[in-house]
Amino acid sequence: MFLTCKQVSNHLSKEDYAKLSPFRKFTLKFHVLICPICGKYNKQVMKFQDLARNFRKKQEDYLEDDRPESPHLNEESKKRMAELIDQDKSS
Repeated sequence: MFLTCKQVSNHLSKEDYAKLSPFRKFTLKFHVLICPICGKYNKQVMKFQDLARNFRKKQEDYLEDDRPESPHLNEESKKRMAELIDQDKSS
């Protein structure tokens, strides 16, 4: 089954390309490769989805990182900061 340009664009704009079935990915990729009309646009959509997915993954990994240089404060540091704020308020 050959998809129309409109169907390809709808699939790519409404769904995450990575979550599609292998067959659907193949049909979309095939259409994008051979279609001179919508190929460039849909290649950019697929590339953008890949970039967004990679960014989201890196961001999640960074936020879950427990290394000392991680931007998260440990409980002791949070407690100390709260004490310093309270002292400053009472001054």
